[in-house]
Amino acid sequence: MKRKPAWALLLLVVLTATAFALYSYYKKPPDIRKAAAHYETTAPALLADFNKNESTANAKYLDQVVIVEGTISNVELNGESPAIFLETGDPMAAVNCSFYNTESAALKNLKPGTTIKIKGVCTGMLTDVVLNKCSIVE
Repeated sequence: MKRKPAWALLLLVVLTATAFALYSYYKKPPDIRKAAAHYETTAPALLADFNKNESTANAKYLDQVVIVEGTISNVELNGESPAIFLETGDPMAAVNCSFYNTESAALKNLKPGTTIKIKGVCTGMLTDVVLNKCSIVE
């Protein structure tokens, strides 16, 4: 008689774990376009934070939604992920903003020299500061 409660408990644990695994697998990632920004800054200030102390800047900005204002230096529409590069005052570095594929139509009319606000998730600094899942802030 004692085996029935043990099997029932084991079955309940397995079903709960399976349900959680399926929920986690099929859960859609958050839409950053609708998320609130944690920080708002300019492109030169963002690069300066990373140049001053990269580990402190990573602790502050990494995986956070950030709004960055800056001047467009280049627009790239070719490839799978359209991108905009923002001027930082440093000829060797920029803020690289990769957009959702659905945003490419909005990027076609943008020209270098235009000031813009962009919201995206900061993923750190390589040569440039990188923002992913970006959208234009109206």
